[in-house]
Amino acid sequence: MSITSVIRSTGVVVLVLRGSVGHADLAGFRDVLSDTLRARRPGRLEVDFAGVLDVDPGAAAPLAAAICAASSAATLVTVAHAPTVAGRELRLHGGGGLLV
Repeated sequence: MSITSVIRSTGVVVLVLRGSVGHADLAGFRDVLSDTLRARRPGRLEVDFAGVLDVDPGAAAPLAAAICAASSAATLVTVAHAPTVAGRELRLHGGGGLLV
């Protein structure tokens, strides 16, 4: 999996995910997510799955948990183009409202 960070003219930070997401990618994803939140302190951060080919079902739950944990009063985290397995895990972790 690769992650590209894009800042829209509106100030929204978008993390664009590409490739396949597996267990080996989780630590790197968490690091990029926390580093982005700490360094940029965006009002809104979007995790975009548009370039994701597949998500290992076993990695979907920890991925969803990391995304849900990143959402705070200071930063609205949203998820775009979530594959079915990731969307289901987000809903199970209480993050259904993050899906756009």
